[in-house]
Amino acid sequence: MAPAPKYNIALDSNLPDWLKQITLDAAVSQAIGDDFLRVSSVKIENASQSGENYSSLMMRIKVEVELKNGKDKNLFLFLKTCQANEAMAQILDIFRIFPKENEIYHKILPRFKQLYADAGKTVEFSPKAYKFDVDVDKDYVLLEDLSTKNYKNANRIVGLDMDHMHAVLKKMAEYHAVSACYVEKYGSYGEDFNVGMFSEKNRGILNEFNKSTGFLTQLKKWPNCSAYYEKLANSDDYLVSRLLEDQRVNTGEFNVLNHGDCWSNNIMFQYDAFGKIKDMLFVDFALGKYGSPANDLYYFILSSCSADIKLTKFDYFIRFYYGHLVENLKLLQYARPLPKLINIHGALLKNGLAAYMIASKVLPAVILDKSEESNLENYTNHKSKMVYSMYSNPKYVKQMLNILPWLDNRGLLDWK
Repeated sequence: MAPAPKYNIALDSNLPDWLKQITLDAAVSQAIGDDFLRVSSVKIENASQSGENYSSLMMRIKVEVELKNGKDKNLFLFLKTCQANEAMAQILDIFRIFPKENEIYHKILPRFKQLYADAGKTVEFSPKAYKFDVDVDKDYVLLEDLSTKNYKNANRIVGLDMDHMHAVLKKMAEYHAVSACYVEKYGSYGEDFNVGMFSEKNRGILNEFNKSTGFLTQLKKWPNCSAYYEKLANSDDYLVSRLLEDQRVNTGEFNVLNHGDCWSNNIMFQYDAFGKIKDMLFVDFALGKYGSPANDLYYFILSSCSADIKLTKFDYFIRFYYGHLVENLKLLQYARPLPKLINIHGALLKNGLAAYMIASKVLPAVILDKSEESNLENYTNHKSKMVYSMYSNPKYVKQMLNILPWLDNRGLLDWK
């Protein structure tokens, strides 16, 4: 028989019953400090929004707290755990999504922060992370709720303007720089990050996730795209093999811990009273992967930048990122030779498949309007209404009529 909870927990009816047994004293004490006396009550609400999340169950937790001075205080937390869908839970387990993300939040990011502190700089990359008081034998991530500090996402469909791009690329450069220095002090990130999901044993599921049928079906209909279609028509025959090859860590190149899922919904902005960006933080580190910084650069710029500057300012964005990368590597006393700008461009040219993957598989989902059809099961079904909506979306088609020649002119479609 499960032990009785220490305090009243009010739970939305559609949430899992095991949440009634959690206790949060340690997390609340860590968040509030010495003034904390006891937890009075806990309320947990479903925060998942249709059309915005494919894999995990999101919840907001309101904790009513009594302080030592007799006053009451509310603390808000954000909880992510597996959905009830068994197939989805199996996929998350195969890719070790929750163990990886918890390692980043509870081990790696604190060390990143300390490396900067030792160099005299304060940098925050993410919301604060907590744990339940006891092991609940469930996969979860527990964080401070950034919305209570007025952090929010930018409009993913419109895309990010120059100010937002600058803020993210500067923070990405700080993140990449310290992640490279981390290896010098602490050693390898381990198999979860050096290999991650890109393992031969996962070839089958990678084939399912990366089918190009939906994209190619629509590409064939677009004006002046017959040459691109001919080049990519049989790409599913070799795409995953090339992907597994490209994602092997080349120790002779400059490598970083990529965020791995760096698009606008995983970036939170805080603004001042005049609408200027005060701060930005990353969330959702579940797909972190050690390797070429080209992966994060393509993922972020091609998925999340406003269409009017995405291509025309691409090389400028790389130069801006590079300047901040080198500045932080020097600050952290990176012991190896500093990468040159030409090395970053070389990595971008070498990783053309990454650019194609973002343009053909991530961007169409990012700029798709909210839909009841938006879930991972429909995303992997090339005959689903969601997939048709993604690739027939006029906003997407308009962007791709510019992106495809840009990719081709750089040789980024020549990855067979």
